Amino acid sequence: MRSVDGAIPFPEPRLAGPGFVLRAFEAADHAAAHELEQDPAAARWVPPLPAGDGPGVVDFYERCRQDGDLLHLVIADSVSGTYLGETMVAVGEHGVGEVGCCVVPAARGQGIATGTLRALTDWSFRTLGLGRVQVFVGTENTAALRLAEACGFRREGTLRGYWEEDGRRLDAIILARLPDDQA
Repeated sequence: MRSVDGAIPFPEPRLAGPGFVLRAFEAADHAAAHELEQDPAAARWVPPLPAGDGPGVVDFYERCRQDGDLLHLVIADSVSGTYLGETMVAVGEHGVGEVGCCVVPAARGQGIATGTLRALTDWSFRTLGLGRVQVFVGTENTAALRLAEACGFRREGTLRGYWEEDGRRLDAIILARLPDDQA
């Protein structure tokens, strides 16, 4: 049984923190999102865009939101609205969500990813009623491991051969937060 019946609501008021606000993906974000997925530090860990153009990406994410499966948001500069990255929560069975986050190189090291992941995780507990939020991180992705742990996620174990990349299997570390865990 899924924990969200119907569409996942957009956070209202918008989730925000120092220097960022979370908003829906807009067609104009496509070029910046495509550039982020080409960034060498992110390319291995960021899934490809779900469509070849901005309107297609917007439609895909809106269908996922309406179906109650995924809320995908852009991390934008709180003043200019400029694209800084993306974050998401996928809602699964048993009241479990999975989160992810990635920011452009210029926004790294400023606390934006940390603020984003904390805000989205806390909102997921409060608003979606999730009983667990987890993240899967490649064992080689040390930046993502630091981010998850800084946001209060606890390591639970290693999933051997979890991902496939170029014909080989990669291990992933699973980390999770429960509603009562300290962030």
